[in-house]
Amino acid sequence: MCDMHLRDLDLTQIRLLAALAKLGSVSAASRRIGLSQSAASHALAKLRQQLGDPLFTRTSDGFKPTPYGGRLGKAAGDALDQLAEGLASEHAFDPKTSTRRFTFCMSEVGQIVLLPGLLNFVQKEAPGVVLRSAPIPLDNPAAPLIAGDVDLAIGFFTNLTTGFHQTLLVRDRYVCIVRADHPDFRSGMTVEAFRKVRHAIADSTGMAHALLDDLLAEHQVYRKDGLRVPGFHVLPLIIANSDLLACIPGRLADAVAPHAPIKVFDPPVYVPPFDVRMFWHERYHHDPASRWMRRNLVALYHGGSESGRDGAPATAAE
Repeated sequence: MCDMHLRDLDLTQIRLLAALAKLGSVSAASRRIGLSQSAASHALAKLRQQLGDPLFTRTSDGFKPTPYGGRLGKAAGDALDQLAEGLASEHAFDPKTSTRRFTFCMSEVGQIVLLPGLLNFVQKEAPGVVLRSAPIPLDNPAAPLIAGDVDLAIGFFTNLTTGFHQTLLVRDRYVCIVRADHPDFRSGMTVEAFRKVRHAIADSTGMAHALLDDLLAEHQVYRKDGLRVPGFHVLPLIIANSDLLACIPGRLADAVAPHAPIKVFDPPVYVPPFDVRMFWHERYHHDPASRWMRRNLVALYHGGSESGRDGAPATAAE
């Protein structure tokens, strides 16, 4: 069937073709699709005129399709089956039996802080589901979300706006860490000590952490470089074995402090907390699997803001 013919057809005609091919009777086909017999006969006559073929004829063996009518009837039935399957897929996600793979863009801090709890939940509630963490593409973080290669982006993003939904997942704050027996911090954190020691600094560009120096500079407090590394995840171990100081997300400090000989302090000046948000593209807003994952991420992590204070999501994860 050419495009010109396809544009002239409507859904009722396609349903009639499929029913005639299956039932071999105008009266039975009309009942199947909810038309009167006269309306079905009129629709068949119109189809014959549009397509230039009898499509179905009466023979000694009954109402039979022509070769062209048979091909069209089968194609119409297959198309309707696929459409019905697509419509039913809206409610098809079953976490108990699914083998779906969910891919997240998140920083190394997000992996350390969020993945253990999420993995534990998934192993109990959706044992066949697979989790994958992908690096954040700094050039165009929107592209893999739009393409469907990534389900959710979690972090501090300012460039996921048009076409995206978002909700608050957790609220975090910055803290300072030093080794447990650091001589300059025996009495706690001070501006003088903060300025005196050298700092281990994570170059996590594109994240909230890139704003940290600007926030400190507002109070004329500056960090003295001692070491620069690509990410935060290595800093606790380095700090535990050096005289350096590091500013890191508080949730990372909470996760590693029980396992490393470090002390955790608030910064010497007020640094406001930052939001860690979950982002997804409009194309997948109503996808049942995505909705299930978003709902459970919020249930697992939302409400744990800095200093135990709750914060409301900006938009619903559903």
